[in-house]
Amino acid sequence: MERKEFLKKSLAVCGLSLIPVGIFESCSKQSYSGPSNVNFTVDLSNSGNAALAAPGGSLVVNGVIIIHIGGSVYHAFSATCTHAGCTVGYSSGTIYCPCHGGTYSPNTGAVTGGPPPSGLTAYTVTQSGTVLTIKS
Repeated sequence: MERKEFLKKSLAVCGLSLIPVGIFESCSKQSYSGPSNVNFTVDLSNSGNAALAAPGGSLVVNGVIIIHIGGSVYHAFSATCTHAGCTVGYSSGTIYCPCHGGTYSPNTGAVTGGPPPSGLTAYTVTQSGTVLTIKS
């Protein structure tokens, strides 16, 4: 092997060693979950919660995504994607993860597409007047 060829190959190997190992690894095998011991209220008459006023609205509070399905029906789930731990959002009737495209049912929290290994943790929502109570 000529000196020039040896130097090229040596430099290439050294350069590759600088690339982080994480690039070669696939997504984490860890499954993320949401908060436990959930117990808080949301006052719908508060202007800060206006996103929940109309059906199709959603709001993330205390690590929980609250979705106004319609009428007096609200659902609450962990806002943490079970795949990568990103915060989920809600749009066009679907809970979605912006990190890797995972989707969940807004009625059950079950996985409907993408890489998430499990559904979102569901919480109980009760309404008394304009106040929603979300509990685990």
